[in-house]
Amino acid sequence: MNSHNLSMKLNLISFRDDEAHYSYCPALDLLGYGETENEAQESFHVVLKEYIRYTTENQTLIEDLKSHGWRIANNDKKFVPPEISECLNENSEFNKIFNNYDFIKRSIPVEMPVV
Repeated sequence: MNSHNLSMKLNLISFRDDEAHYSYCPALDLLGYGETENEAQESFHVVLKEYIRYTTENQTLIEDLKSHGWRIANNDKKFVPPEISECLNENSEFNKIFNNYDFIKRSIPVEMPVV
């Protein structure tokens, strides 16, 4: 594994359902949750860190990103996440969130390992 990282921004959708808060990344189909918005964001960061660790250790990061609609330019190691509109078309759960809940969309900085 290469120890270099790529900096990028990921869209994160924050919403509330019943008594829980959620932070969801449609480009990776990852979810964090908690009793508060901060807990949900912290939970998401734990899930994201574990996702990156697991897929990097198992050498499945590129394959998994591609399965989520990411475009990978191998010559310059650029990872391009799918647009929100693509996620809406491909992911029925995200479509439900988008159409049935009030949410806040924000971009968060992320470091992805160059593999």
